[in-house]
Amino acid sequence: MTKRDEIIVIAANLIHEYGYNNIGIKKILEEANIPKGSFYYYFKSKEDLALAVIEFHIENTRAVFNQVDRSLEGLRDFFNFFFRRLEEMEYKKGCPIGNLILELTDLKESFREKLLEWVKLLEEEITEILKISGFKEEMEPRSLASFIITSFEGAIMKAKLEKNKVPIDEFNYYVFECLLKTPLD
Repeated sequence: MTKRDEIIVIAANLIHEYGYNNIGIKKILEEANIPKGSFYYYFKSKEDLALAVIEFHIENTRAVFNQVDRSLEGLRDFFNFFFRRLEEMEYKKGCPIGNLILELTDLKESFREKLLEWVKLLEEEITEILKISGFKEEMEPRSLASFIITSFEGAIMKAKLEKNKVPIDEFNYYVFECLLKTPLD
């Protein structure tokens, strides 16, 4: 791992825990054990680092999609990967991208556009899985994918708030047992 990559991972973890606006470059540099002047060798600004952190999360999400089967069961595995992570964190922190969407979308257009890349990745992957699984165009797979993403983020947010897995169980039941149970022929 390069020093730049190490800084991105450290920043991603700190931002996930404390939020973008609550973490300074100084804290990131202390954790990375590099002098302040070196930061600007790797990044133009804190904004540039935040964009790299978002890209890091996009690539991690892509990697999880690449590890699951291209089926409805694989899609369930994809979501459950993130739900298990949330459970392991005792329902603290929430979704790193979801948190950034809430915090950064209105600050800078560059943030909004980069965060939208993550949503589009999810929409494309889920849409493709829905098509492979037999959902016809009349079901509007892209719109259905958008709804599933909204439900996913809502389930994470509610599980974080309630500090339990009830919203996760509800997501899995209503999305996979009710909504996606029987693809149209």
